[in-house]
Amino acid sequence: MRWNPIRSRGEILFGCLFLSGWTSLTYELLWIKQITLLIGGTLYAISAVLCAFMAGLAMGAWGGARILQRFTDKPDRLVRLYGVLEGSIGLYALGFPFLLQLVEVGYPLLLTLSLGSDTLLHFWEFVLTTLLMLPATFMMGATLPVIGRWRIGDRQDRIFIDLSVLYGINTLGAMGGVLYTQFAGTRFLGIEGTLYSAVALNLLVFAVCWLWRGETMPAKDVSAPSRTQSKDAKGEPPPDRKLAWLLLFLFFFSGMVALSSEILWTRVLVFPLGHSLYSFAIILATFLFGIGFGSLVAEKILGTGNWIKKFIAVEIAVGVLGLLAIPALDSLTVWTQELDRLFYDVDATAARTLWMRSLMAFGLMILPTLGFGMIFPLAGHIHFNLFGTVERTLGNSYAVNTVGAIAGTVLTPFLFVPLLGIRGSLFALFGGLLFLAVTAWAWHCGKTLKRFVTGYATAALVLAVVWAASPPNASSHTPGEGNLARIEINTPSGKLKLLDYEEGDFSTLSVVEDTRNGGRTLYVDGFSTATASDSLGGSAYMQAMGLVPMLLHPDPKDALVMCFGTGNTLGTVATFPGVSVDGVEIDRNVLGMAHWFERWNQHVLDKPNVDIHIQDARRFIRWTDRRYDVITLEPMSPVQAGVNNLYSREFYAEARARLKSGGIMMQWLPLHLVTPEDARAILNTFQAEFPHVSVWNSFLTRIVLMVGTERPLKLDKRRFDAVNQNQSLKSLAEDIGLYSFIDFMDFYISGNDALNPTWKKAPVVTDDNRILEHSDAVLVPPLKRETDESFLNLLLARVGKTPPITGVTEREAVFYESQFRLRTAQRLSVFSQRYQGAGHAQFSEKNYESAMRRVQAFLKKSGDRAVRLREGGWSPARP
Repeated sequence: MRWNPIRSRGEILFGCLFLSGWTSLTYELLWIKQITLLIGGTLYAISAVLCAFMAGLAMGAWGGARILQRFTDKPDRLVRLYGVLEGSIGLYALGFPFLLQLVEVGYPLLLTLSLGSDTLLHFWEFVLTTLLMLPATFMMGATLPVIGRWRIGDRQDRIFIDLSVLYGINTLGAMGGVLYTQFAGTRFLGIEGTLYSAVALNLLVFAVCWLWRGETMPAKDVSAPSRTQSKDAKGEPPPDRKLAWLLLFLFFFSGMVALSSEILWTRVLVFPLGHSLYSFAIILATFLFGIGFGSLVAEKILGTGNWIKKFIAVEIAVGVLGLLAIPALDSLTVWTQELDRLFYDVDATAARTLWMRSLMAFGLMILPTLGFGMIFPLAGHIHFNLFGTVERTLGNSYAVNTVGAIAGTVLTPFLFVPLLGIRGSLFALFGGLLFLAVTAWAWHCGKTLKRFVTGYATAALVLAVVWAASPPNASSHTPGEGNLARIEINTPSGKLKLLDYEEGDFSTLSVVEDTRNGGRTLYVDGFSTATASDSLGGSAYMQAMGLVPMLLHPDPKDALVMCFGTGNTLGTVATFPGVSVDGVEIDRNVLGMAHWFERWNQHVLDKPNVDIHIQDARRFIRWTDRRYDVITLEPMSPVQAGVNNLYSREFYAEARARLKSGGIMMQWLPLHLVTPEDARAILNTFQAEFPHVSVWNSFLTRIVLMVGTERPLKLDKRRFDAVNQNQSLKSLAEDIGLYSFIDFMDFYISGNDALNPTWKKAPVVTDDNRILEHSDAVLVPPLKRETDESFLNLLLARVGKTPPITGVTEREAVFYESQFRLRTAQRLSVFSQRYQGAGHAQFSEKNYESAMRRVQAFLKKSGDRAVRLREGGWSPARP
């Protein structure tokens, strides 16, 4: 095969277009992470950022078409213009963090201008983010019309053929940007490094285009027809003006359906796939792959000619396929359980987890998204007679579809889901698309009554079949029947009762009761957020998160509890007399579930000393002007997407700045949800910001509590006794096993000065270095042995140590210290016997003194190395 220099140059530009899509999605993902640190990660904030980004794309596409009129007959200048746009995007992205810092300085003014109104604040945030991103997003939106004008020229007959390739390549590049950013870029380079890598790609595209020497791709020279020309190059008459506007509206509506369905499918797929960064990346990448590949193969599958009929036929097919996918949601609970079994299998691997999750996303979305991809180039061709020139056709069509996407982004969470639910929204959207497409088909084929009746009857039949197979609003008292409520593996569904279920604007919530013991679990998007029960240890850590810091502070007056959950921690804190409490929760619908947990949360929402704020915890702590004696929080799993923001050093610095003198900060560390490496990173990050750190525990060895203060803490028996004079607080304490001061002492694990040095050698979690989002626990859950290993390495710091206590006599101090050492031995006995560790024979005989000598000898021999648990015993980690 002979080398064709013109074709080779064209392939180089295709590569540039691929990189253009790559960098655009990279910037979008990075900017969402950065902006939500400023304005929060609420539904309103994220919607504002997404709408602002897409608004810039739409304006860029529309404006770019008008700019192109000056470059009509100059192909080299078009390529250079494209390169300048890409280079300018890169340079603007390079300066974006500095602009964000300027915005941060002026953000308090925005709070003032909002006059205390959340609605007004969200409006200002939308305006702010739009202006902040507009220069870059405007140029991003203009790139496709520019490169399309270069490729197509004035040849109407090439619009479908060339646009399908250009749009497909650009969208597949966007898919590559998603996978790179979420799987590799932010993991190995951090946000800043990933940004620099994207800027480098933009500048590479600029250099290639600036040095470009070539012409447009060779093609049949067909002069551009006028708007009034009766037929296009394939002999098909253009649509009349009313039909043309109907088809344009159909294209707008399909853009709305596309983004709406992506949001709704994501809401569904988080159940089997989980709430991790990788899961969201898989969903978005699959969506973009379907669209990109569909556009790329459109000509191969559809051929050319009969553009209007094919456009409408594809729209009808998308509507039908979207509807037929709805009954598959009835099997979601079964799929989720199967994926859970594979995920928690001892032989689970990261590759298998990724493969199974990707297959799930692919199976649900691929056919409709292929259709969405085919629609775009078809629309570009049939709208030529409406807009008159190639550049205006490309720009205006892109803008119209993007405005539809904006509508979907806004209406889906704020209107469709609250009114119709997830199934109902999918049913209404794809049903509406089907009926609208049938209307266009009947109109195009003659506008006879028979055609309309036949089309509507057929569409109604499809809707009726889907409705009968899977009623959109079905629900029951059984999890998984007509709802998306989760059933944990190895739990018989007959023993569970669904008490409440809501598909809210932000998340899907359910409260499930285990009829065997009366325990109740709150699920948020399928994740077990918290379980409350009357059994000892069932919800002890939540009450401990309220009791411990309030007991440690000598006289707390103002407290902040972030992340409401079931309300147990907030209710415990609010029970202390004379305390004013702020509660922060990102999802208002969570509060609607609180009444199911009133037995444990002390009817917290009825307490007059509690003020609830519906806000992102990171944003609240950053911008509040209040100061607190106690701050305590229990976020979602540290490895879930976005939760890194509440475990970073910057967050701890902001929280520390909101503490009064002598204030106390507490946060949970769920060892069962993270790897040992993650646990060390979290604790080391906490230690990096707070001068004095202690680790606490209730009865669940899989959960520990971190306490940070400016000054060393002492456990005050007088304070403990005074609090126990209050019968309500005494009852709460006894519920979690705090009957005496020695029980309170036993909750203490260690101070940071006694921890093994390996805990201080771990990396620090930051807003830039988001270690937790890329944890191995996302793809392979930590084994029980690993959880025990993390806890044991903390517990070993108790050997030979006692907590600092005050308010006791010398004699009492000796007694308490001896009791504390005994309880240390009893705790270690569990792990020694379970893993055949140091002193296990002596522990089994309850010869604690002899057993502890062997433990101390083991620690001396191990030196500064952490302990690893093996089936055959304890062993020091390799240096």
